[in-house]
Amino acid sequence: MSYSIKGFLRITYLVFFRAKNTLARLTPKRLLVLFVFYISYIALEVMTWFSFLLDELFFPGFRKVQIKQPIFIVGNPRSGTTFLHRLMAQDEHNFTSIRLWEILLAPSITQRKFVQTWAAIDRSLGGLLHQVVKWFDRNFVRASNVMHRMSLMIPEEDEYFLIHQGETIIAGLFFGFPKAAYPFVFFDTRLRRRKKRMIMRFYRHCLQRHLHAHGEKRSILSKNPFFTPKVDALYETFPDAKIIYLARNPLQVVPSYASLSAHWLRLLAEPKERYPHPEYILRSTQHWYRYPVQRLEEAPAESRFFVNFHEMVADPEKIVTEIYDHFGLEIDASFAAILKEATERAHEHESKHVYTLEAVGFSREQILSTYADVFERWGFERDPS
Repeated sequence: MSYSIKGFLRITYLVFFRAKNTLARLTPKRLLVLFVFYISYIALEVMTWFSFLLDELFFPGFRKVQIKQPIFIVGNPRSGTTFLHRLMAQDEHNFTSIRLWEILLAPSITQRKFVQTWAAIDRSLGGLLHQVVKWFDRNFVRASNVMHRMSLMIPEEDEYFLIHQGETIIAGLFFGFPKAAYPFVFFDTRLRRRKKRMIMRFYRHCLQRHLHAHGEKRSILSKNPFFTPKVDALYETFPDAKIIYLARNPLQVVPSYASLSAHWLRLLAEPKERYPHPEYILRSTQHWYRYPVQRLEEAPAESRFFVNFHEMVADPEKIVTEIYDHFGLEIDASFAAILKEATERAHEHESKHVYTLEAVGFSREQILSTYADVFERWGFERDPS
């Protein structure tokens, strides 16, 4: 297991020497963001990789941990993967999911032990540090994205593990260079086999560390839109994996994803366009609608399940029950009550975020034509209200 210095240097070169006339031009705001990022990131990775080394010395047993029947929730961004993940993650009898603070700040067993020790000390002293962390989480982490509710304390996409390895789609998108992200957009088909195995081996070790710290009896439950082009790699790395694929109407996915992507980029840079890189949005979503469905349909039926987003939000209890039946899982009384409550809330929910295709630079006719086969495959409405 090793860090990709080459990947880090590649994106750094783009950031400082190829930024002119791009989405990531070096404005004063951008330079400040980069300064804070590089200082924080380098310090974090030095601590993280030193902790990985300590894991090898003091917790070598993590390598023997078996990852049994993990479940991966995939699909295009804005397709309901977060909703389904956070709903199923409440079933703590069957599953363990990984919280954002564990992914970003404590991927090693050593770091987790350190945090647990300090948390115990803090509780004995009145919990001041805990209150500071809650304040930071509420005012900075959650406030950074009103479209996708984030918190250090709730399950999140564990693609973020890969920032500790240096080879991830997040680097290209974070730094505003979509072309640097394309190899990862087509992960199974574009990346060299050696690199794919290196990335997936690192990811597997991260999951083994998590189970070593939290117990091996439960299955990993992970959701990752960025894993959507990795279905072959997931099956190769975890032969008994179960994959849930969600699909939502492109007339809703495309403008919503474009808006989310623009929101993040404006936090980190000052692009001239309000909704930048439309080509990336179209290319990535097309591949992630088609490729994984094709590959999953070729996989054994018991290893995958397809979910229509619109059916799920109409009746979450029904869809989750079907998933559990398909994978041979049991719903206990406490989780059954959670599902019933989720269905009642879903009937009352109304999205606060409204997007139009025209506002983000697309036309309805363009989407209907580009994704004609997707509409046909899923029976999506061509004029949804």
